[in-house]
Amino acid sequence: MSIAEAREGAASPRGLFPLLAACSALGPISTLILLSALPAIRAEFGATTAATQAVISVFLLVFALGIPFAGPLSDRFGRRPMLLGGIGVFFAGSALAYIAPTLELVIVARAIQAAGCAATTTVSRAILGDIYKDWRLTRALATLTLVMMMGTAIAPWLGGVLTEKLGWHSTFLLLLVASGISATVAWRALPETRVAHAGVMSLSAVGRASAGVLRNRAFLGCALDAAIIYALYLGFITVAPYLLADMLGRPATDFGIYILFLSIGYFLGNFCVSRLQGHAAIEKLARFGIGLQAVSACTAFGFVVLGFTDPLWWFGPMLPLAFAQGLSLPHITATAVRLAPGYAGVASGMIGFSQQAGAAIAVQAMGFVATDTPVPVLGFCAALSLVSIGAMIVLDRLIAQAQRPTQNS
Repeated sequence: MSIAEAREGAASPRGLFPLLAACSALGPISTLILLSALPAIRAEFGATTAATQAVISVFLLVFALGIPFAGPLSDRFGRRPMLLGGIGVFFAGSALAYIAPTLELVIVARAIQAAGCAATTTVSRAILGDIYKDWRLTRALATLTLVMMMGTAIAPWLGGVLTEKLGWHSTFLLLLVASGISATVAWRALPETRVAHAGVMSLSAVGRASAGVLRNRAFLGCALDAAIIYALYLGFITVAPYLLADMLGRPATDFGIYILFLSIGYFLGNFCVSRLQGHAAIEKLARFGIGLQAVSACTAFGFVVLGFTDPLWWFGPMLPLAFAQGLSLPHITATAVRLAPGYAGVASGMIGFSQQAGAAIAVQAMGFVATDTPVPVLGFCAALSLVSIGAMIVLDRLIAQAQRPTQNS
């Protein structure tokens, strides 16, 4: 099925959103559903917090390393085979994780899952880049996230319930079933949306395109800010379950309930973006989001420094922070993709790499902080939020410089 056919009938771009959202959600859900289980995994294997964090950080690292390959390969071989192959690899990793008897094997299985998610996430974004060429791409990405959030919002809570009732292995069984269903639907309904370009069908040509994208300083600015935002969020939510368990003795389901409010915040941010029309309005809202993120993170840090350590004092400000990120990330991602016209796969791969690599570093670093107080992790979040403001200022200047020659010509 071609892209022209995808715009008609049941396989319209709008009709593809549930499938693309499900494929994009495999990575986030497979991480979020495990967050509540991290203390139980640590206890079962008698591991340290830093070693257990590898269940998340190794996933993010392999995800990051795989994304730059997934994007160009989907430009070369097509979106459909890459997406189907990615789901298959994720299925295999989920099966291995379900039967894994050691922490080391769980980590290996997570790496396999991540390799599959590198394809599913990147190709889903690239398909939208094939279909939408202007400011509507930002709205499409926000809408994709809205649909995806239906699953990610309840994943931490569901992971907590499964861990308490059936053990943490059951979370991987759920992922196994979900990926099997996604593969079946994709096989039947997914069209090929990649548009072939003369002279760009060789891997060497795609490699040259990737190098060209990386030489664009405005694109690198987008990648940096996206990485900072994602690292801030993942750094916090991967330490929070240990804080609730070690500092307060709270069960896994409590973390799932708290994190649900953050998911609602991000959902509402994306919803606002999805309702807007025009580049200027979306850009203005994204800038507001970067500022609100900093205010929220610094407020949470201020509360705990002053001695207010109840979870409401640090999860409360994180609700507007998640809302702010929902306002900002779709615009930053869409801007990056637009800066590489004709190479949506390459751009999606590079922006995804920056996010996952930054998050992997943050998550593993947070494994070495104290888990009997929220001060270190919230100080980390506050510092990154201020760096994000600086990155936004630099990015605005780079984009203005890139547009100036076009405006003068």
